[in-house]
Amino acid sequence: MNLKTFILILIIGNCSLTSFSQGLFKYFKWTAYSDGAERIDHLVVDFNTDRFQELPAGVEQGYFNFGVNVSLFHDHPINKKGSLAWAIGVGYSGLNIHHNARFSYTVDANNDIHTVWQPYPDGLEYNKNKINLNYLEVPFEIRIRSMKESVEDRSVANFRLYLGFKGGYLVNSHTKFRDAETKVKVYNIRNLLMYRYGPTVRIGFKKVALHGFYSLTSIFQEGKGPALYPFSIGLTWMRL
Repeated sequence: MNLKTFILILIIGNCSLTSFSQGLFKYFKWTAYSDGAERIDHLVVDFNTDRFQELPAGVEQGYFNFGVNVSLFHDHPINKKGSLAWAIGVGYSGLNIHHNARFSYTVDANNDIHTVWQPYPDGLEYNKNKINLNYLEVPFEIRIRSMKESVEDRSVANFRLYLGFKGGYLVNSHTKFRDAETKVKVYNIRNLLMYRYGPTVRIGFKKVALHGFYSLTSIFQEGKGPALYPFSIGLTWMRL
């Protein structure tokens, strides 16, 4: 490869990267639209407490398990004022659930490995014991909101009702145990289901809303682990 060819490749690559970044910014535009209905709530951050619907005998979970979801949406108004819209985006979520148990494994007659969730013995003292799951997600929402009449205030939505659905792919999983002397983190829990999906809802005023999500899938593959269906409730902060 000669110098001229190398320089030409660099110029083309730089132009392509610039065009891609500009196109991406334009798609997820955060500034005001002057040629139509206002598009709002591009950046959505959920602060949740995560829980499982049902637990194996003897297993208990924490009452408050802090989790965060961050999503970047593209808002598509359906009517002229923008009070009805649909939105699609990309997101990243972190599910954390504290509990009093440990994951272990059994092997059946067919040499299939099964994941078991059993409580620790009574009297065992520890500072932290949790499971963490992280998903890369694609959320979709139907957005109903009240909009101001004036052009200057049309980006201010007083009431919001956002009904949606999202699907995600598991990108990280681990457990963390810590007592007074040791700290143990175990990655890649066996038999986890690599995806999840379920409905979402947000209801609120201005930039703050209540948020809920219920997974229609267990975190484990059917028949290879406990049936654990997580759900999340919390507060949403919306910007841009």
